[in-house]
Amino acid sequence: STMQKIALFAALLLALAAFALAQGPVVLTSENFESETEGKATFVKFYAPWCGHCVALAPAWESLASKVHGSIDNAKIAKVDCTVEQELAGKYSIKGYPTLMMLKDGEQIPYRGARDEDSLMAFVKNHAL
Repeated sequence: STMQKIALFAALLLALAAFALAQGPVVLTSENFESETEGKATFVKFYAPWCGHCVALAPAWESLASKVHGSIDNAKIAKVDCTVEQELAGKYSIKGYPTLMMLKDGEQIPYRGARDEDSLMAFVKNHAL
């Protein structure tokens, strides 16, 4: 019926709105890398989809992105799939996965700390605030 279609459409719109608000990491490619990392402290995860450590880190990275997006204006959380973006992986000399790096004012700051969300957030705040 028409009412069912309207209800379904409304539910779909709500789901899309919720998805848009829960901002995940920015997906970086060779095409958007410069523009997306300019002017903000950008914490980048260089990863490979087949990497077990990368898969284990994914939920914390998604959550971190959502929290940073709403609270720290001059920071951004991003990710690079190195199996697709081999040129970027080469440019940043990525040797293992995941490689976590803060890009800020042309500087590359490697992250070697714990991979829990609190530790990652402390690193972001340290470099962005």
